[in-house]
Amino acid sequence: MTRLTLLVLIAAFAVPSAAFALPAPDRDAGTRTALNEHGLDEAAANRKAIAVEQYYSSYGEPDVLKPSAPVVEPSGHAGPSWFGTAGIGVGLILLAGGVGLYAGRSLRPRHLGA
Repeated sequence: MTRLTLLVLIAAFAVPSAAFALPAPDRDAGTRTALNEHGLDEAAANRKAIAVEQYYSSYGEPDVLKPSAPVVEPSGHAGPSWFGTAGIGVGLILLAGGVGLYAGRSLRPRHLGA
C-alpha cells in the first residue's frame, strides 16, 4: 500500500513539476516555419491582422471607472500576526486530537456485560 501511495504522489507532483520545468519552445518561429511549408500568404495574414486591429480600435478607449467604495489604506500589516497564527495552529491540533479521541471511543466495541 505504501508503494502505491508513493507512486500516486510521484505521479501527482513530480511529473507535472518536471513538465512545467521544461523550457517552452519558440512557438513563433516554429509556427512560421510550419505555415511556410504549407504556403502561408504573408500579405493576407497582415491584412487580416490589420482588420482585426481596426475592429478592436473602433471601440475607443474605455472609460475609467471610479471606485464606488472608499479605498482602505493598508495598516502596515501583511497578514495575521505570528502569535495569532500560532494560536490558530494549536487550536487546530487540539481540535484534531479531540475528534480523534471521540472517534476512537465511538468505534471501540462495547462489552456485552456493560
